[in-house]
Amino acid sequence: MSVHGRLLQVPDAHALSAAVDALRERGYTRLEAFTPYAVDGLMEKLGPPPRRIPRAMLAGGVLGGIALLLLQYYAAAVDYPLDVGGRPLASWPAFVPSALEVAILGAVVAGYIAFLVGCGFPALYQPVFHVAWFEEASRDGFLLLVRADDPRWDAHGTARDVAALDPMRHAEVPS
Repeated sequence: MSVHGRLLQVPDAHALSAAVDALRERGYTRLEAFTPYAVDGLMEKLGPPPRRIPRAMLAGGVLGGIALLLLQYYAAAVDYPLDVGGRPLASWPAFVPSALEVAILGAVVAGYIAFLVGCGFPALYQPVFHVAWFEEASRDGFLLLVRADDPRWDAHGTARDVAALDPMRHAEVPS
């Protein structure tokens, strides 16, 4: 049976923060916290979030704007050229407002998709659901998961390190 990680429960937010600090000192890097409310300073302790969203939004905005500019140029100068009073076929100032709107739309859509991918949504199943007391994280539980893909992971060593933190309870999470 493969293992997803080890889940531990602590009594409050301060104990959770102390557990994260202790595991970080021991070299663990792949930690996930499950709490009923946002805990101040916990995100910084768990590590910086990936910087996917700004890059995805920049790429979506640039690609959307350039694509619409090219589409407008093709429609006005190549596909259906109209000579109106000797004006140029490609009137770039007229193309900019709609291209800007599509660039903003592309950035928003790309950011939303990057957010969903980064969060792992829509995931209707997580391996931590196998632990019977996991549902307490939405009421009054403060849970911390040490993932098995952590470079420091060793099934027995991690269980020993987690037990040394004196949690209320801990369990192995099967995949």
